[in-house]
Amino acid sequence: MLAAGDKDAAALHGPNVQALSAEDLSALRAQRRDALLARLAATPDSRYGRGPHRLEALPPLSGADFAAEVEAHPPFGRIRLVPDPLIRAGLATAAVPRPTPIAWTRADLDAEAQLGARALRRAGLATRGRSSDCLDGGLVTPGTLAVSDALDALDALALPVGPVTGAPALQRAAEVWDIVQPQLLVVDAPSLAFLYGTDGYPRPRTFAVLLTPADAAELAAPARDDVCRILSVPQVCSFVAGECRVRDGYHVAEDAVLAEIVDGGRLLLSALTRSLTLLRFDTGLRGALDRTPCSCGERHARLRF
Repeated sequence: MLAAGDKDAAALHGPNVQALSAEDLSALRAQRRDALLARLAATPDSRYGRGPHRLEALPPLSGADFAAEVEAHPPFGRIRLVPDPLIRAGLATAAVPRPTPIAWTRADLDAEAQLGARALRRAGLATRGRSSDCLDGGLVTPGTLAVSDALDALDALALPVGPVTGAPALQRAAEVWDIVQPQLLVVDAPSLAFLYGTDGYPRPRTFAVLLTPADAAELAAPARDDVCRILSVPQVCSFVAGECRVRDGYHVAEDAVLAEIVDGGRLLLSALTRSLTLLRFDTGLRGALDRTPCSCGERHARLRF
């Protein structure tokens, strides 16, 4: 049976990882970085060339560089470091000059589902809670497929209604929301902009908004109590970082993503465990990393823009 979200339930989906001590978290990052470099050294035909490698010595990879790599070596470029079969493909639009194909293995999807469950739990959705999403489907990422996987991991209700940016779409969605009464709406920036200032529908307790580097202004805007922002860079990770109930920065998924701040503020991201592995991807965002303790109980570093 579907249960209402419990605002007093534990806010961490994976406390065994999210609440690791600083020393253990640092050791885990180092272990996964070293495993990544070992895979890289064993893949001499990758775009990164022959090893040995030091991650910090690799040049940053721009969105234009990534798009050019895929065009020169279709369908996904020379960034595949794990040989498992690819079972889902999509089009990345974040921080690239044109939509660029990316793909996932079964292990990639399982890992992203857990990271998405973590982000949505952090946003306030309890296990077996009720949610609805207003995202695009199909090949678009971040989209409803990734969110549905995360909701499955939470054993929560997934109710996709498509983008809601005008009165006709809202009327159709509201007819369903009146019955289901979702506690959380998962939205993109255009749907949030419309819904946040509109009445006439059962307003959720929280909007969880998926933002990409194209939404730099919204990422850097002051926090709102009823909006939980999640940074998505699907080439690297669909759920890179997200706000917690404290709303004081974005907790990075440091067990899956290595975040670097270089040149006084540029945010570079490396995928630590994914089969198609972008290293030192330049998001085009500027920010800072904060490793001081957060009162929510999570130990992963927080990004501030």
